[in-house]
Amino acid sequence: MAQPPGLPETMIANSADAYFASFLDGWARDPAAMPEPVRAAYLRASAAAVPSIVADYRASAGIDVTHDQADQDAGSQLAMPVTVVQQDWGARLGYDAAAVWHAWAPDLDHRLTGAGHFMAEEAPDEITDAIRDLLVR
Repeated sequence: MAQPPGLPETMIANSADAYFASFLDGWARDPAAMPEPVRAAYLRASAAAVPSIVADYRASAGIDVTHDQADQDAGSQLAMPVTVVQQDWGARLGYDAAAVWHAWAPDLDHRLTGAGHFMAEEAPDEITDAIRDLLVR
């Protein structure tokens, strides 16, 4: 998706349901957490947003890196409280994600979850608690 505009958008749009279903099937630790009506809504919304999804990915693989480095070099930090809920991938990350986030957000609440990619669907109470805790900080 990081290549120039056109081909990625066309390829994904022409098989949007199959493309996005592969993520829904592969990234959830608990497929039952996403009942059919919710799954259908995800597929519809994703198909409608292909240009935005690809543009976001393209930016994260390109200009966002440049902007982030410039901000980091300038010593920029987030002044507000920040909560990061991250999948508990353990050693598979190969780096200390909390340390990376802490460099940007000194007031950081870093939490690990056993949920898959779809945290709100798979661990709604856990995510609700994280949001509530953030709002009172």
